[in-house]
Amino acid sequence: MATILRHPRPGFIWDWWAVDAEGFLVQFSCGPAPEHLLAHVDRVDAAAAWAEEHRPSWFDRDSLSLHVFGSNGESPTYTRRGVPDSPLRLSDAPAAIAGVAALVELNRAVGDTWTVYLDEGWV
Repeated sequence: MATILRHPRPGFIWDWWAVDAEGFLVQFSCGPAPEHLLAHVDRVDAAAAWAEEHRPSWFDRDSLSLHVFGSNGESPTYTRRGVPDSPLRLSDAPAAIAGVAALVELNRAVGDTWTVYLDEGWV
């Protein structure tokens, strides 16, 4: 059965996290997420607020320390914003983020992938 993907607030930026098949933290921005994550939207919003205050570099395209992908807002297609030199593992992520990232386990490793099609077997 395919995973249902939805955006909690179409038209607005929404950042959320997942863990890939190799244990790396992956940040997604602007597009839909697996529907089961929407039951935790308040936790995800709190994690995003925490990250904006304590890890502003995560939102800076020039200084990536984790895998970051963005969408056009409605499409389940995410494009990489850059490749981190030393990507952050979920096990090393701050607790505020690790707790919500663990809610979405990707079936594949993002590695050097430039485009993630969430609706094509990633979740």
